[in-house]
Amino acid sequence: MRVRGLFFYMLVASLATMCRAQDAGGREMKKDEWQQQMTTYTSQRNDLNARMQAVNRQVDSLQGLSTRLDDDYKKCLDALYALVGSNANEADAFRKDIDDAESNASELSRLSDADLMSRSADVDSLGSRVKRLMDNRLAVIPEFHDRLAGLDEKVRGMQNTLGGQAKIYTVGTWARNRDCLWNISKKRDIYNNAWMWPRIWQGNRDQVKDPDVIHQGQKLKIPKAGPLTADEKRAASRYYGKKS
Repeated sequence: MRVRGLFFYMLVASLATMCRAQDAGGREMKKDEWQQQMTTYTSQRNDLNARMQAVNRQVDSLQGLSTRLDDDYKKCLDALYALVGSNANEADAFRKDIDDAESNASELSRLSDADLMSRSADVDSLGSRVKRLMDNRLAVIPEFHDRLAGLDEKVRGMQNTLGGQAKIYTVGTWARNRDCLWNISKKRDIYNNAWMWPRIWQGNRDQVKDPDVIHQGQKLKIPKAGPLTADEKRAASRYYGKKS
């Protein structure tokens, strides 16, 4: 309809110009010249109208085809969902669950190794969630299967990173073991360096809020040995600053 209106506007404008009965040089046109131009513009108008009608028919045809294809696609999906004993509503909810899990995985995968260490519980939780999603009957459908395979690969990658970064130390008592982050860090089988204690703290921020307070039975992740990172140094500086 907009195309038709535009053509009509152009035609009216052209006719209005012709009604001045002057040629391009300003010379007054004779009647037969004017009639000849009117015949030419009328023919052009009719040709444009015919083309516009043909385009409109093509658009209508394509819209009809698109509607039929959409309907066929929906029927195919409904039949596919029915094969696994599900339906479109359950599939939509399942799709949203995968969207959320993918968002969670993307957030965790952007973390540094030290930050990932402090979020190891979240990695484990995501792993369990992905396993539950993969056990869902809808997981065999290609759309979901491929996405879940990618998610599982991401989680395994993060778990491998954590596995290569840490071992576990179970906190004993102060009376018997003199366990604190400082003393744990200087153990020969840990870092053999008491000044590395901020690494243990930062690697366990999910369970150690105050580095002066740890509890018997806590299982502390011991990140891989190496120089303190910038974040670990800043954390230590803040701690010493509060103490002073």
